[in-house]
Amino acid sequence: MSDAAAGSVLFEEGDPADGVAAILEGSVEVLKQGRILATLGPGSVLGELSLFVPSASRTATARANTRVRMIKWPADDVRGRLARHERLATAIVADMAFVLAERLDRRTQDVVSLLKVAGTRLPVSELERFRSRALE
Repeated sequence: MSDAAAGSVLFEEGDPADGVAAILEGSVEVLKQGRILATLGPGSVLGELSLFVPSASRTATARANTRVRMIKWPADDVRGRLARHERLATAIVADMAFVLAERLDRRTQDVVSLLKVAGTRLPVSELERFRSRALE
């Protein structure tokens, strides 16, 4: 069990993805380049990428929006825990599937918006330039 005070940074974008955390109480803001992408609450999982890509780094910053209580697991311990606890594994996989589907939908909507603005015959390099500007 781990606690974090409101305003504290749980991890920074670019840090090693060394584990997973499940939020029990409070809320956490997920930021990319200073922009809030999501606010997560009880039952949400942070750091799921470390389950799939052992050498990954954090893709966003997580900051406690309120006082947060969470359970943390080192990435190398999670696979064993999931094998021993079927209900926990099911809950985590279901949450990850939801999060990943939501992220994919957001990215798809971003691409559709860019195509509407730029036209559909733009080279990929131009789309990337528009995407970079949209994040600023």
